[in-house]
Amino acid sequence: MADLDIADPRLELPPSLMQPRTQPVGEQLPQHFHAPEWTYSLGEDITDLAAVVGFDMLPWQQLVLNNAMAADPVTGRYQAFQVGLVVPRQNGKTAITRFRMLAGLFLFGERKIVYSAHLFKTAHSEFEEIREIVERTPWMMEQVRKINDSKETSIILKSGARMDFMSRTTKSGGRGLQGDLVIFDEAFALSGELVSSLLPTLSSRENPQVWYTSSTGFDYSETLLAVRKKAVEHPEDNHHLAYFEWSADPKLDWKSLEAVQQSNPSLGYLQAWSWIRETELGVMDEDSYRRERLGIWADASTDAAIGVELWGRSYADEGLLIGNKVKRRSLALEVTPDRDLAVLAGAAELASGQIVVDIIAAKPGVAWVQDVVGRIAKKHKPVAGVVIDSLSGTSSLAPRLAEAGVPVSLAKTRDVTDGTAAVFDGLSRVDDDGLPAPSLLHGEHPLLDDAAHTARRRLVGASKSAWTWQQLGEVRVEPLRAITLAVQGLNMEPVEPKKRGGRVA
Repeated sequence: MADLDIADPRLELPPSLMQPRTQPVGEQLPQHFHAPEWTYSLGEDITDLAAVVGFDMLPWQQLVLNNAMAADPVTGRYQAFQVGLVVPRQNGKTAITRFRMLAGLFLFGERKIVYSAHLFKTAHSEFEEIREIVERTPWMMEQVRKINDSKETSIILKSGARMDFMSRTTKSGGRGLQGDLVIFDEAFALSGELVSSLLPTLSSRENPQVWYTSSTGFDYSETLLAVRKKAVEHPEDNHHLAYFEWSADPKLDWKSLEAVQQSNPSLGYLQAWSWIRETELGVMDEDSYRRERLGIWADASTDAAIGVELWGRSYADEGLLIGNKVKRRSLALEVTPDRDLAVLAGAAELASGQIVVDIIAAKPGVAWVQDVVGRIAKKHKPVAGVVIDSLSGTSSLAPRLAEAGVPVSLAKTRDVTDGTAAVFDGLSRVDDDGLPAPSLLHGEHPLLDDAAHTARRRLVGASKSAWTWQQLGEVRVEPLRAITLAVQGLNMEPVEPKKRGGRVA
């Protein structure tokens, strides 16, 4: 733990009705702490609300709420305009924001609350959790006018106050974020540009507050890093910021119990050391374990196959396609193992010899795939049809697409590694003077950017010389795999469109 003054009243740990289930127990005080001085807080009101609906806050969760919700006793304005909470997964940080949102809607009179996540799955999952609480709490339901679970996922009260849930990876994900309370979950992937445009709009609101919650970030997590830097390096200049980070001292033995205790405040309550030791420490690689479980910030570009710099210098200029004829097109489809996200990527070979890749669609589930892929394949007539990895779970969709008349090519392992090499070589190309001259360019998409910034190399085959992309932590690698298959599709055997009921190539 950092050298915190435990006599500081802000670090007082409230009692909890929840007792540890196992020993040992995690540190309840964070490694990094910063909060305004205060004499009055609404944190206890949130803890009481949680208890009323059957949830007991742990000591560390109450500490966060008490400091984050400090308010002026006369005006009621929150002392902290921005709140940062960084803690490894499965420790219960979402419970803090969940009840903060419910208190804002039902107790504090906040008119608009926005919960935003990087992925739709995360946003919708939180909507489901909050809806379940509201629907089983009569005094809350009495105030509800409508609960939407469609394109507009929201809870609207009879007073007009509302709580919205949205993903930031959609084209409209940056719109509609203005509110009295804005929660940025998965803040490790939060765009600095989005936040820079949002914060000035909130200043006109009477009593706004912005939360950034996340597991540990990467070296490219610009927004989260900026919040952290203010709290850790310049606390004296940031009087309207609260920041809490649980992380292990990098100098500790990464396999030690002490490192886990220091970084996981819910150890003993929600997690057990025996489980972590057997199922995580014994399975995860060191980089993933240090970030996912110990909260040690990852230098993504150090070991990343592509990295921030290489990826950043190969963005496609908006005017690239003007007057530049497209010779051939390719499409590829990838689906995550849990089938909660499907990604359709495209590659276009230009007359100039350059290849441009982009994510055409990235949506939850697979129900949309047949219609969308069919429509796009019919429009662009990809040379090898839609390319799918024959050894992945995505291959189960191939018969369905073929039945609908969509030509499909099943990629083998050699296709995957050849496509990986083509992508990497295209990004890395230099001219005769040694200056960057990438022959593969890409559009901007947050999921694709995240994958390219973090993906590692995974050796493939008996020779252990060929390689493809390896996912790091929870950052999805499927967008990068999809563009890889699309690039390889430009070199695969042409596939003629088949009538409905046709076969897979």
